[in-house]
Amino acid sequence: MYRFVIIAIGLLICLNANAQLDSTTVAEPVSDTVVKKNQWKFLFAFDARTSWVLGERAGLAGLKIGTTLNKKHKFGLGLYFLKQPIVRGGVNLSETDYPTATDTTRYNFGYSSLFYEPIWFTNKRLTLSTPLHLGTATVNASYLYRDTTGAGYTEYFEGRVKMFEISGVANFKIFRWFAIGAGAGYRGLLTPDANARRAFGGPVLIFQAKIMFGVIYKLAFKKPIDDGWEQAKD
Repeated sequence: MYRFVIIAIGLLICLNANAQLDSTTVAEPVSDTVVKKNQWKFLFAFDARTSWVLGERAGLAGLKIGTTLNKKHKFGLGLYFLKQPIVRGGVNLSETDYPTATDTTRYNFGYSSLFYEPIWFTNKRLTLSTPLHLGTATVNASYLYRDTTGAGYTEYFEGRVKMFEISGVANFKIFRWFAIGAGAGYRGLLTPDANARRAFGGPVLIFQAKIMFGVIYKLAFKKPIDDGWEQAKD
């Protein structure tokens, strides 16, 4: 599985590099204008998704923070967690180890990741990309217990495992400073435990909202913006 992930990263980087080379070779205009290199832009995006956890549909809240290089590469950190824990009944814990436990168990699931997102196509409003996430998933389980103060949950298991996620995403700019996106992909856990892979891996539906703080800043101070927005309105 690690070999698959390494190969996938290599292919994404190589294909993206070749696409840029072909585009530059064929379409490079003759101009005296000096093109700036290594243009970095701050990236902040809400990155919610719907996935399948423990065999049921669940919503994950997400956030991406990073940077965009030359409008072709995105890098950064992603944080994701269940909007609501998954509660299951019929789980029988050891009466010796957990004498106050009932058969109700609550599960939490989340992950943090480093992501690389090559941009394959972009115009004045639409952007197509294929984000790849590599990180660590955390599984937390707690059981319902009763004591003299009432009922609550007590943690009895927490595990961490490496994970990957690959997807395709389309973003559409609604306002000059705001865009929404949607996509689909697959999340896998890098563990030999087949039960864990089935329980926490699976298809992913992605919903994004992206705020362009750099554009907001330039609009506020009336600075020039090279985003093609004026042409897009024509």
